[in-house]
Amino acid sequence: MDIDPELRSTLVKVAAFLGAAQDDWWVLGSAAMALIGIDPGGVRDVDILVSKRDAAAIMTRYGWRNEADGGTDRYRSAVFLRPDLGAVDIEIMADYRIKKGAKWQPIWPQTRREVSLDGTGLIVPGVHEQLALLRMLNRPKDHPRIARLERSL
Repeated sequence: MDIDPELRSTLVKVAAFLGAAQDDWWVLGSAAMALIGIDPGGVRDVDILVSKRDAAAIMTRYGWRNEADGGTDRYRSAVFLRPDLGAVDIEIMADYRIKKGAKWQPIWPQTRREVSLDGTGLIVPGVHEQLALLRMLNRPKDHPRIARLERSL
């Protein structure tokens, strides 16, 4: 898989960092697409979804402050951390929700696909679940990503 060296280095650090997680976690968004070999059209940040329990442990262990600010009209999370682990920004979320109609839908993927990168394992949702998440978000920047994922099926 052809991944930018700065993204590769950041993802390897993420995998090592999350090795102590007690619960499931996932790489989401454009980085997840890149990990399965689908060009997302650039990766500006690495989105990570963890459990509330792991988020609390991370905040305690590293003294990181929860930067959750209520989110947007489309998505939000109760915990939002921005650790400096590499050249690419990292956003760790817990209790992540996407607005679907008038209700906030909790996001906790059901599929787990492990991708090996430089000897470390990273977990992403399956292609169908990645596609469903992008469709729920329905942001303009997601439309080309949706098309790329659809073509991969």
